[in-house]
Amino acid sequence: MTIECPRCLLTNPDTAPVCECGFDLTIQLRKQALPSAGTVRRQERQERFPPMTRPGFAVGLILVWGLLTAGEWIRIRPELTSRKPLDLIKDSILLSLTDMAGALIIGALAWIVVRIIIAYEGRQLRPCPKRTTLGVTVVAAALLFFSRWISPDILVQHVMQAVVLLGIAVFSYYAGSRGWLGKW
Repeated sequence: MTIECPRCLLTNPDTAPVCECGFDLTIQLRKQALPSAGTVRRQERQERFPPMTRPGFAVGLILVWGLLTAGEWIRIRPELTSRKPLDLIKDSILLSLTDMAGALIIGALAWIVVRIIIAYEGRQLRPCPKRTTLGVTVVAAALLFFSRWISPDILVQHVMQAVVLLGIAVFSYYAGSRGWLGKW
């Protein structure tokens, strides 16, 4: 078995404790010999949280759509005295479908981001794309539903604040994971 030196990329036999360039290979030998605690934890986590199935994902989406429909019905129910009940039911279903479509588009963007992370990182501990998509879809559906209750001028202010906070959080996470701002 051979070990590649991380400094000079020279291939060394596993019996050599030091590379020709002077790099100490004992750390790589230990990593190769014993599974790390992180590897064991990843395997345990994968066993505890298996990937989401298609039927589970579909049931989750149907539940979100049902909750949106019920929420829209509650929101427009005061108009029951001035409009036909069948028209209100139809309106609540169509409004909830519109919110669901927007939430699914945002969820699809999350699915794309997860796939890019998986392709870039190549880790064994991978986030489940369906679970992530469903979670983002639920949050987006809730935000879209509640945005109907807020006046547009205040809504723009909330959106701008959320974008700024999200940008700061993403930069902080990225800078912290790269060690740009020291040890956290």
